[in-house]
Amino acid sequence: MSYLVLARKWRPRQFAEVVAQEHVTRTLENAITQSRLASAYLFTGPRGVGKTTMARLLAKAVNCETGPTITPCDACSICQEITEGRCLDVLEIDGASNRGIDEVRNLRENARYSPAQGKRKIYIIDEVHMLTEPAFNALLKTLEEPPPHVLFIFATTEVHKVPATILSRCQRFDFRRVPLPEIVAQLRNICGKEGVQIDDPALLIIAKKAEGSMRDSQSLLDQVIAYCGQQVKGEEVAQLFGIIDQEIFFACTDAMAQREASKGLELSERIYTTGYHLGEFLERLAEHFSDILTTRVTNSTAHLFGLDGYVERYQQAAARFSELEVMRCIQMITEMQLKLNRVNNPRVMLEMLLLKMIQPAASAHTEAPPAPAHSEDALKKKFQPELNRGEAAPVDVAEPGVAVIPQVVPATAAAPQHLAPARPRASLFDMISSAQKVPVLQTKEAALPTNTNVADHGAALEKIQQSWRRIIEQVTAQRISLGAFLELGVPAHLIEGTLEIGFDQGNGFQINSVNNQKTFIQEIITRETGYRVRLVCRKDESNTLNAVRARIQHLAAPSAAPPEVAVAPEGIPKSTVVIANGSNAVKAETVVTPPANGAAKPANGEAPSPPVAPVPATLNDLYQVYPAIKKLVEALDGELI
Repeated sequence: MSYLVLARKWRPRQFAEVVAQEHVTRTLENAITQSRLASAYLFTGPRGVGKTTMARLLAKAVNCETGPTITPCDACSICQEITEGRCLDVLEIDGASNRGIDEVRNLRENARYSPAQGKRKIYIIDEVHMLTEPAFNALLKTLEEPPPHVLFIFATTEVHKVPATILSRCQRFDFRRVPLPEIVAQLRNICGKEGVQIDDPALLIIAKKAEGSMRDSQSLLDQVIAYCGQQVKGEEVAQLFGIIDQEIFFACTDAMAQREASKGLELSERIYTTGYHLGEFLERLAEHFSDILTTRVTNSTAHLFGLDGYVERYQQAAARFSELEVMRCIQMITEMQLKLNRVNNPRVMLEMLLLKMIQPAASAHTEAPPAPAHSEDALKKKFQPELNRGEAAPVDVAEPGVAVIPQVVPATAAAPQHLAPARPRASLFDMISSAQKVPVLQTKEAALPTNTNVADHGAALEKIQQSWRRIIEQVTAQRISLGAFLELGVPAHLIEGTLEIGFDQGNGFQINSVNNQKTFIQEIITRETGYRVRLVCRKDESNTLNAVRARIQHLAAPSAAPPEVAVAPEGIPKSTVVIANGSNAVKAETVVTPPANGAAKPANGEAPSPPVAPVPATLNDLYQVYPAIKKLVEALDGELI
């Protein structure tokens, strides 16, 4: 008979033999005893922890001739057939190679037939997450209402890939990694029954190499016995697997404690010439520092399983370093592990890592020296292009909790007022572009001025409304995007020192922008009117803003400059152009010079050019004339944010 590997030879045959999965075995045993077996089970967890083994044990417990029982006899024909994998009523299906809808349809058709020998027909689907979505969908109905003689058992290592509709129809059991002491105990038991003499360091190396997988540990033990024979020593196992000696890690911590960089370079040379895998070295080094950190924090060495000979040295290392130093080293090691596969010369990276760990960490309280004039930061500041060739507006940080959006002051603002050229009114698209370049910071609302000087709210509101046009011009002169947004609102109410700015529906982005810079607007209102008020921006729901706008235009009419309109002499007819927009209309009069013969025709004989509509003065007028532009801005509201 051919050799049977240890992983198969020592597979558990009873629930009591399963290692470190008591929460699963106890539940299944109680379900069998109480006759509360579900129609479908899902076993998930890391590789080699007993998922498929548990499925076979459940199948034997259900179909045993003495069952259902929690202790299968292992003597009847059904138990032996299940153990050997040739039972007709227990079908083990590989989900990776039988993942299509056709295989699931065949399974669903065959599930209708009664079992041949046993009490139930059991389907064990391993790696069930590999099934396709149509296959899962075809399995849903059968899984939810299977025939009474059918039991489904699914096993997977990637449960997140299983659809929720499948999970909701199964009882899920999460298998855990096998702890290190239990792996060592199980391997010692197997070696005792196999007649193999093995020491504790060798068992510890194998158990650590398995990383919580019982099957992997048994496979490694098989390899070790083939290499060492019936006498297994820890040194030989370390040589077989290329395990790094623990003394190397303590040499690293000694070099750190003594601050000797030369020892770090010697250690790097030793690691490289010995042929240790750098990835494994970094992993073990991080584990070494983790043991030091745990020893220092807990003041205990109970976690040093299998390292009894190094307990005193770990205590000394924990006394040498602080928690911050150890965590700093672990962080550098982790960063180096991420970079290791992307560099062409890992040896140089290892030397840099060791030197950084050996060098003392810079004190957090040490002030950094000023950067030299030729440094990178200084060059960035020197050659950073000025935005729009203007100087940055001063930021007032005296008021806490208010974030000021950086703006650019036009170059003409610094010039004397009598020499500054007339600033052209920005177009709508310029305003939109400016708004896109200005990030809006959500901050808390500015505090209410404690020294408000508003005594007569009616007179103060009238004064502010009369000066509203000048206020907008002052805001726009320094912050063009803010001025464009403020132009859409009107001062509607003044109550207890709070000035309410009303906006039409659909101006949410403009309201947020004004709210986040209202401290700046309050200062300009105080400078223009003498009143110290607090701004509150709201959407108007009473549809009274048109009346307020008309009142503001009426109040500002005496002081506003008349528009430049060509006045026709007496007797010359005028043409009136009306641009309709719902209930609003904009009128503009143009002069038509009649020719000598009385026809409305220029002297050169060409046809009279059509009357030209006036350019809207404000952004709100532009909205009234062209509603499509307002809809465009509203549609871009979310994009601007």
